[in-house]
Amino acid sequence: PDCTSIQPPRKNGESWQLNSCTTAICQDGIVVHLPVKCKPVEPLQCENGRPPVKVYDSTGCCFTYECECVCSGWGGSHYMTFDGVYYNFQENCSYILVKEINFKYNLTIIVDNHYCGNADSGFCPQSLIIHYNSYEVILTQQRSSETTENVYVNSKRIYPAYRMGDIALTSTGVEVVLEIPDLKVQVSYKGSSFSINLPYSLFQSSTEGQCGTCDNSQKNDCQSPNGQIQSCSVAASQWLIPNQDCPTPPTAPPASTSPTPCKTAVCEIMNSKVFEECHKAVSPDAFVQACRSDVCYNANSSCSSLEAYASECANKGICIEWRKFTHGECEHTCPATKVYMPCGPAVEPTCNTRYNEKYLNNQTQMINKTKEGCFCPSKTVLFSTYSDTCVVSCGCTGPDGNPQMPGDTWESGCQQCTCDMDSMIVQCQPITCPTPATPICNETGYRLVNKTEGCCQKYTCVPKGVCVYNNIEYQPGAEVPKGTCENCICSSTMDLSTKLNNIVCTNISCDTTCSQVGFQYQAIPGQCCGKCVQTSCVVNMPDKTKHTMQVSTTRVYEDA
Repeated sequence: PDCTSIQPPRKNGESWQLNSCTTAICQDGIVVHLPVKCKPVEPLQCENGRPPVKVYDSTGCCFTYECECVCSGWGGSHYMTFDGVYYNFQENCSYILVKEINFKYNLTIIVDNHYCGNADSGFCPQSLIIHYNSYEVILTQQRSSETTENVYVNSKRIYPAYRMGDIALTSTGVEVVLEIPDLKVQVSYKGSSFSINLPYSLFQSSTEGQCGTCDNSQKNDCQSPNGQIQSCSVAASQWLIPNQDCPTPPTAPPASTSPTPCKTAVCEIMNSKVFEECHKAVSPDAFVQACRSDVCYNANSSCSSLEAYASECANKGICIEWRKFTHGECEHTCPATKVYMPCGPAVEPTCNTRYNEKYLNNQTQMINKTKEGCFCPSKTVLFSTYSDTCVVSCGCTGPDGNPQMPGDTWESGCQQCTCDMDSMIVQCQPITCPTPATPICNETGYRLVNKTEGCCQKYTCVPKGVCVYNNIEYQPGAEVPKGTCENCICSSTMDLSTKLNNIVCTNISCDTTCSQVGFQYQAIPGQCCGKCVQTSCVVNMPDKTKHTMQVSTTRVYEDA
């Protein structure tokens, strides 16, 4: 008989695909489901202590086990290779963490350490530099009273969440995560710690550097660039990237031994029920060992080890609320507008709808996990990724990029704008200006000017930059006929009271001396200076004497 109870009905012996992993067949009126036959799965033991993960084939039906390749560093001196070898290394400058032996995927990861001496902070400020194809991603972080993250992609600062081509970045204000979806590579960074997760299937036996070789064997994890197997600390130093700008640190004193039993209670939190859920996913042993070393021998804070272990747990999808069990020793301070959450979203929603659609609706495996960080308080939403502003209602965006609440009114670009109460859209109208009054401007030396003050026009009388004398305008440098006994010039300086240019005059000096005998100086009406006029004649006598006589007079001289 056929299978007539299903839609569409099927003939006896007919088979069809239910989904990629199941085939259905009609047998004597009964639908039988036949799953895809997969090869037996071999058990796998991972040397890094992590449980193996399932990796499905292209059909998504069959899987095999493979080990995770996770390299981590924390506290400025603690490292764990891909295959689980723990070692200590503390030197400044830049070192290769991960480098492909054969450049198949063009991936290189560098750590940049800065010397911090015996600082009590327990970590050296670091930056991670990730080179992938044409991208250079730099992750840095500064911690003081608050945490400041700086993320650069090809020398341009960006504000996660961010997606460009082959890379995606998210940030919670505590942790920055870089994901390369095509390679299933994930790099998380907290300033005091980092974690690099590579898929074994793509990078098996193809990596070198301070993170070692991803091949599920601890025997070859600590190799120098020439392939020589050495102690991990010695091998790590040989992955130095030469840099003339990297200063040589002073010789640090040897780590002191603990004279009395030290208190490592905070370290034991990792072995307690607080982290119990994570123990099967990630072993706490190396992190506890590092924590005890920091507390007992280096006088450093234990927080970096707990933070690094909690981050590894979070990467496995296990959120641990651990800071409250440190009795204030490992509190994290957030900006005043935000609150700390141990299990917040990897990408926090914002008022930007396009941003939310891009980074929340198209979630990756990384974004689905919870992360610790600084988030907006309950019943508020982050206004934008460029600020720490949290708002009750998204409202509108003002011209300065800051939020405007519904009903707010402001001026922008000679427009009166309002955040509409109903549509939450900015609505603007040109500012209404009064009809400008036209002043009477008929004085010599002034002109009427129409100029804009603010957003509205205004008529004013302004000086022309000239001199005025007897209602006549004179340009700067021109002679001004002001008086008969002075030379006057129109200057370029302004009279502060009249706003007209000043007339500068110099008195004319007259020479009243007459050098010729019989001449006298006489004034000339209407002129500044007079002239020498002859008033008498000089008579040369035969006896060689001289006599003067008035002009127009006659005198008779008799011969002696």
